[in-house]
Amino acid sequence: MFFVPPKFSIAVSDAQFAITFIVMLIVALIIGQLTASLKMQSNAAIERERRVRSLYEMSRDLSAVLMIEQIADIAACFLHTEFGAKQALFIADENDQLQKMSNATANPNIALVQWAYEHGLPAGLGTDTLPTSPCLVLPLKATMRLRGILAIEPGEKTVLGPEQLRLLDICASLLAISIERIHFIWMSLRKRWYRSNQNACETRFYPPFHTI
Repeated sequence: MFFVPPKFSIAVSDAQFAITFIVMLIVALIIGQLTASLKMQSNAAIERERRVRSLYEMSRDLSAVLMIEQIADIAACFLHTEFGAKQALFIADENDQLQKMSNATANPNIALVQWAYEHGLPAGLGTDTLPTSPCLVLPLKATMRLRGILAIEPGEKTVLGPEQLRLLDICASLLAISIERIHFIWMSLRKRWYRSNQNACETRFYPPFHTI
């Protein structure tokens, strides 16, 4: 408005100049809003890519482990890196009793953990069951059965939105599959050991036919 007659003044002598200014202002606001929206979408895409990469690395690490303790360490590292969260991993034994792993840094309500295991449903923070709890408790559902419970206590500045909850669900699924894989590996090794010992006993007490 400073460059139309009368120049260097906010007064406008022709109404067309005012209309032009209003149209240009609206266009500038729309472009600014679209640019800001595009930047937000770009940042969200970068963040999703980073989390997908983290999940891939976690899945790759889990595929190589042979001990439950290794799974607990990988889970703790992932949750601390992504959410700044404390965690506690509970593994179900052969008698359906939950055993807390030694690297746990969170202290969830044991009754809440047991409820989530018995019902196979999430509980605690952000759910319909004891939402005031500082911990979110997720069941570890594998193909054959529940393999345990993962308790997460997010950092003070961490907000668990839909995308974060979806990421935690995927994390819990990966842990459950890995625990079940290790369970079957050890079952197979145990059967082989039993069969080898059984064959050794038969050989000891039942000598070959030609020696009788």
